[in-house]
Amino acid sequence: MRPINPKQKHTTFSKQWHPHQIAIVDDMQVLLAKIKDEFVWHAHEKEDELFQVLKRTLHMQFRDRTEVVEESEIIVVPKGVEHC
Repeated sequence: MRPINPKQKHTTFSKQWHPHQIAIVDDMQVLLAKIKDEFVWHAHEKEDELFQVLKRTLHMQFRDRTEVVEESEIIVVPKGVEHC
């Protein structure tokens, strides 16, 4: 058991939209990714998805609205909800 610094780990890769596993909690993966621009509309049927913004701002699009997630904030997307 050692502390994990996501901001430091973030500097070790450059590829966009390619998640890196940094931990496992029970049966859940903690993934770290660099994202830029828009992604494709999708939904996860079996699991919720949590995003924490480490740097800048994330504009999470849903079919009925866009949520702005600021640095250090978290947003949880429930399973089955389309987002990009």
